[in-house]
Parts: sequence; C-alpha cells; structure tokens
Amino acid sequence: MRFTPGIVAGLAVALVVPLSAARADTETARRAVVVPAAVSANVLTCNAAPKEDIGACVSRMLADDRSPYSPGHEFTREEKQAVTAPRQLAAASPAQIGSWSVLASCGLAEDQVNPIHASLTKTGKVLLTAGSGWNTTNFAGKVFKTWLWDPANPSACAKEIPMPDKDLFCSGHLHLADGRILFFGGTSRYGEVATPEGDEDHFAGLRESYVFDDVSEKFVATGLMNVAGWYPNASANAAGSPVKVGGLDDASQLTSTNEIYSSASGQWVKLTGQRTFPMYADLRLRKNGTLCYVGVYYAGRAGVSPQCWNWSTNQSTAIPGLYFPDCRDQASSLMLDPAHAQKVMVIGGGCSSGTTGTTSIVDLNAAAPKFVGGPHLGFAAMHTCAVVLPDGSAFVAGGGDHNTRPQLRASRLPYPYTGAWQQLASPTVPRLYHSTCLLLPDGSVLTMGTTSGAVGGVETRFEIYKPPYMQPGVVRPAITSVTPTLRLGGTYAAGYTGPAAITGASLTKLGSATHSVDSNQRKVFVGVAPAGAGRVNLRIEANWGTLPLGTYMLTLTDSRRIPSKSVMVQVVRATATAASGIGQSAACCCC
Repeated sequence: MRFTPGIVAGLAVALVVPLSAARADTETARRAVVVPAAVSANVLTCNAAPKEDIGACVSRMLADDRSPYSPGHEFTREEKQAVTAPRQLAAASPAQIGSWSVLASCGLAEDQVNPIHASLTKTGKVLLTAGSGWNTTNFAGKVFKTWLWDPANPSACAKEIPMPDKDLFCSGHLHLADGRILFFGGTSRYGEVATPEGDEDHFAGLRESYVFDDVSEKFVATGLMNVAGWYPNASANAAGSPVKVGGLDDASQLTSTNEIYSSASGQWVKLTGQRTFPMYADLRLRKNGTLCYVGVYYAGRAGVSPQCWNWSTNQSTAIPGLYFPDCRDQASSLMLDPAHAQKVMVIGGGCSSGTTGTTSIVDLNAAAPKFVGGPHLGFAAMHTCAVVLPDGSAFVAGGGDHNTRPQLRASRLPYPYTGAWQQLASPTVPRLYHSTCLLLPDGSVLTMGTTSGAVGGVETRFEIYKPPYMQPGVVRPAITSVTPTLRLGGTYAAGYTGPAAITGASLTKLGSATHSVDSNQRKVFVGVAPAGAGRVNLRIEANWGTLPLGTYMLTLTDSRRIPSKSVMVQVVRATATAASGIGQSAACCCC
C-alpha cells in the first residue's frame, strides 16, 4: 500500500468560512468540502491504508523526499510561507485579546532544545523530551536528549537530564496517579525509503518503559510492555492507571494488543481480547470508567471509527456523527469545562486533500453518545495547540497544512461555548509537526517546538501566550492556604486574598502532550461555599470517573471570572484503603 497523493480540492475550509461564523450545521459542512482550495497536490498521507499496511505506509511517508514530513524534502516558497496573521481589530488591546512574547534564548538555540514531548511536572517545571529527535545520526550514535525547564525562572537555560540508552522519540507518556511521568515505547528502528532492489526498512517500536521522577530528576526503568509500541498512547483510568493502546510493534505492524500498567508492581498486563486503535489514538475517560476513542489519530485511522470501549471486557459501542472522520489526522481535542458535563470537542485536522477547520462535539453523558457540529474554528489546520484556560475558554493556536504553510493564528471559544470562536492576538513563531504546548500554573500557555524545513529545521524558540486576565492592571486573586492532599468527596478550607469574592474553583490535570494529543486533559468543577473573610470551603467531586486520581492544579476564580495562579494538589481515594464507595468502584464499571 502506497501513500495517497493529495487532491486539489477539499477541506481547507478556512478560506471560505469567516472567523465569526455561527455554529456549523450539517449542510454547511457538506458544502464546505467541495470548495476548491489552494493546497499542495503533493500531500502524502496514509488515510486510505488498511491497518495491516499502516506501518509500511507511515515509514514511506516519513522517508520519501516528496513528503513534507521527510527531512530530505525540498520545500517550495509556498510551503514555507506562513499564512498572514489576521489583522487585529483597531480597538483590540491586550486586555481584550491577550499578548504573546518570545522568550530570551539563553542558549536554547545552541542547545537545540527540541520538545517533541512535553509534560508539566508536579514541581511546576517542564520536561522536554526529544530522544533522537528525528535525526538518524543521533539515533545511530545513541545521542538521546531531554531537558527540564523552569517557568519560574524563564531566562535560565533548560537543564539537560541524562536519558536511558533507549530512544524515547515517538513514545507515549502520561502522569501516574502519584504525579510521576511514565514513558512507554519509542523508536527501535528508523525507516528508510525503498531501494531500487525493493528493500525497505520500516519504523518499529520498543517494549521498554521508564518513570521520570521530577524530585530526583532521573529516569528509572520499569516493566517491559508485552508488545512494543511506536506512536502508542494511553489514557489513565479512574484509578490513575494507564491503559495503553495502539502503536507499531517491533515488526512495524499496528498492534491490536492493549495493556494496563500497575504502578504498584511496575508490570504491564494484557487486556482481554484484541482491539485495534490507530497510532496516537485519542481516548477520553468517561464518567462510568469506560474509555471513548473520539476519532483523532496520527497519519491514518486504519478503518477505526469513534467508539466507547469497556477496556475490562473489550466491549464497545459506536459513536456516530463525527464530521469528516478521514480528516482528523493530528487534530486537537478538548474535554470542555467542566469535565462533569462530559462534552468533548474535536478541532481541525488533516487528510489527503488538505486540512479542515470544522469542529464536532460529543456528549459522553448521553445514553447513546453521538457527535454534533460545533462552531467553525475560523481557520483550517492540523498540528494545532489546544488547552482549556483557567477561565473556562477553549484556546487553539498555530498549526498548518501537513508540515507546510504555518498558521500564525490563535482563537478562543468563551465558556459556555454557545457563541463563535473569537480572534486573539497572533503568535509570531510558526508551529507545525512535533510542536507542543502546555498550560502553566500561572495561567499562561507555553508553545514550543516544530521539526520542519518550512521553518528552517528545528524551531527552538519558546513563545508564551498571556490571556487578558494576566495583563497589566489586572489584580488577580491569590491562594494563601490549602491542604496539598484532597480526597474524593471531601470538603476542605482554602484561604485567599483578592479584590472580589471567590465564586468558583477548579482542578486541572497536568498537561502531557505530543503530536497535538493530550488524552488526559480535563478541568473539573469544584464546589465553593463562603467560610468567612478570605476563606472558602471547597467541595471535591466524588466520582473518580470524573476526577481520576492524580496531580492537579487547583485554581480559584472570583466574581469577575478572574482566575488565581494555581497550586499543585494531589487527589486521592475517599479513604486510604477503600475498595468501593461513593463514586468509586460501585459506580464505575472498569476502574
């Protein structure tokens, strides 16, 4: 199976739908796909590849110099050209649209910090991992890189951290319930394009996994997976245990073996039966403990459609209605605020005919979940950055068209998501393939990385977006006291200062992102009751399907909807030894 040349017509719908477009309906979306679009005719994808050919197809796509994902691709002027940043409204100010700033390099360029994988640690620092960093010379010489950067001291250089002698490039990663970061899989072999004799080498995965402890700042080997993974992904279940799916095995075949990791034993255990998911499949934890694949993937969906999956029994139920399921390559998705509403939005993505700016929303609280159309993003892109901000807004920035034509754009959809996406201040650093972003504890968004000849190679500059609530003159509330450990269903006192009363609070999962995917992102509502001057009582969600165990950023919000800076807290079981209880095993099918 060969990769598919793109067609000059299709889904670059931002060219025809304005930023102020109202919520898209089915007919609008149907019309959008037939509008001719100025996209490259040389887009190479694996959307049409069957699951047994995905490994070979992806290897060819990444190695063939016709592909903009290949390090040897000769980029045209059009492919390099950044899409012009939208003109800001004459009256727009940072107080309305926020602001961007590029950090001083402090040796970052010289160090070639390449954040293909990025995770916020429980100490508030950012772990930036490249492994071999899409570099065959590094891979052959076992030059594997990772760094730790402190947002509290942004002018200081990122600190290099010793890595294992295995390549964590294109691994999966997520936070364990205790806040450490688990890496699993990676690259055991680089692929090469076919020789005249017909020989090929295909990318293949690793079985190894490692835990990064940000206190000791070391990687520690843990159990081997039963099946190797290259571009695997995992979603934490309600107990915080990683459920790993997808990825290419050591024979470059898309695996149908899924596994769960035990932090207590350090072992991986095969799950019941076989089920195929795409590379970097985006699965979301549902309130009842099942995991729902929302249709976001890498390179090709391998014929897999959205579904809710009971990972303990291997039963699944289809989720119909996703707009353009073949155009969600390296799309973004967000569990919208608050997580107990269980609404997930899929945003943008790529396909063989270009990119889309459509969104689809699914309500996982429904007895029979199905996607409906959401508001058009206002521009079409894949490789985007997406987070939910502390004020509840959905935020999306950057991206481009198959590692070409970067978008210097950013938009937000204000809570409660009933209107249109709003134009924000424009970023200045292009973000394409291998870019990442994270929400930081102060409420800003850190954007990083890109590996593309369209930007001259590896993009080493960091750029930070500060929303309106961080602009000069805004006095934010501040958390002065709270216990660092919160039990499910408990009530806790918190102290604060600020110019207005606290009326809201939330718990936001620490980010761990790569290739536009962070399957464990969520912002969970916390009940608030006044408890005297400068004090409130916080009522913590009881259901661990809504609030899975783990490390979170606690944020208080005042009556002006201005959020505080966040503090790190640990969410644990309702009782230290409980096997069941309110919102736990008795109410959770597969925790």
